[in-house]
Amino acid sequence: MIISNKCVNPEELYEWSNARNELYTKKWLILLARLLPCMTVILITLSCFTSLVNFKLVCVVLPVQLTIFFIDSKSRSAAFEKIYKYKNNINIYFKLLNLIVEKDFNSNHLKQLKNNLLVSKDENAADAVKKLSNIYDKISSRNNALFIIFNILLLWDYQCMIKFEKWRIKSGKDLKKWLNVVGEFEALNSISNIIYDNPEWAMPSISDNNYIIKAEKLGHPLLSKKRVCNDITIDKNKNILLITGSNMSGKSTFLRTIGINLILSYIGAPVCAKKFGCSLMQIFTCMRTSDNLENNISSFYAEILRIKRIVEEVQENRKVFFILDELFKGTNSIDRHDGATALIKQLGSDGGSGLISTHDLELCDLENTYSKIKNYHFKEYYLNDELKFDYKIREGASTTRNAIHLIKLAGIRLK
Repeated sequence: MIISNKCVNPEELYEWSNARNELYTKKWLILLARLLPCMTVILITLSCFTSLVNFKLVCVVLPVQLTIFFIDSKSRSAAFEKIYKYKNNINIYFKLLNLIVEKDFNSNHLKQLKNNLLVSKDENAADAVKKLSNIYDKISSRNNALFIIFNILLLWDYQCMIKFEKWRIKSGKDLKKWLNVVGEFEALNSISNIIYDNPEWAMPSISDNNYIIKAEKLGHPLLSKKRVCNDITIDKNKNILLITGSNMSGKSTFLRTIGINLILSYIGAPVCAKKFGCSLMQIFTCMRTSDNLENNISSFYAEILRIKRIVEEVQENRKVFFILDELFKGTNSIDRHDGATALIKQLGSDGGSGLISTHDLELCDLENTYSKIKNYHFKEYYLNDELKFDYKIREGASTTRNAIHLIKLAGIRLK
């Protein structure tokens, strides 16, 4: 028997724990599985050590029991193989649940999470999962060649299946709830560790002030030593930032920086900034959309569907912050410009706020005709004919390009 160390998809565990084999819940079968082995053992004992029972009677009973043993054996073996498969995961979850139920918490939220692990006054989730682990211990030797005799004599597979079905009926439906509690504790633990791993990060201020986002030395949480921090303010008057810049200058990374730090703020974690304040908003993004051949959806149409969702959300709820990277890049320049112009005006008029990156420099002219737009850009520079970036955001539209330089680096000769 080989037991995998790989983690199992929890959805697979939930489905398994809620499945049923009604045969092993029948009262007559449970009674038969308990009485027949007892009777067989008694008859064997009496025939061997006394003259009260003729051994021929044992020879009649044993084939009957052997026949019963092989009935539905494939179904039982399949069920036991599943238990083998999930054993390591079950042990891990037992340890995690046990840590939670044995801990006394001060937080009301943590107390409520712990209460979700109570099965009854005298039993909790850790006890229930331990019982499942005990069932595995009972069946772990069934593949041993010598165990087959013991198995047939006591109908051991039946005893284990009856216990297993009893466990699934009593506890199987609650497994998802228990694992969700474990997941919640793990998530909260991860969040609480952020401030210890990054003591220089700031706790955010969330309020409905005149600004939507106001940050000092804001950086991407995952870039560590390569991180370049920027100051940024998005107020309610200029609530849509149009970000331009050459290739690889930092536009997409900046958009992700804003998005990740907003999410960190909303989950109660510190943010990668010296100071950070924001309003409470729903976040929607349209970044890295891809095609779907199975559903006959191109990358451009996938982007349209995503933007349609954002437009609908802005119309229904004005507290929406959108992050759009390279608008309509999958179509021609004329349609891209016209579509982007119309979208930006509609999102702004409907009350949406957000960031839009683009290579379409003509969109920057919107700042002169549409009051909600403010231009920012990233730029590059050259040092010894090498392309360099400082990843600092600046006000205004981009005035530099590097595509031709990169094309030449690819070995393409331009006339």
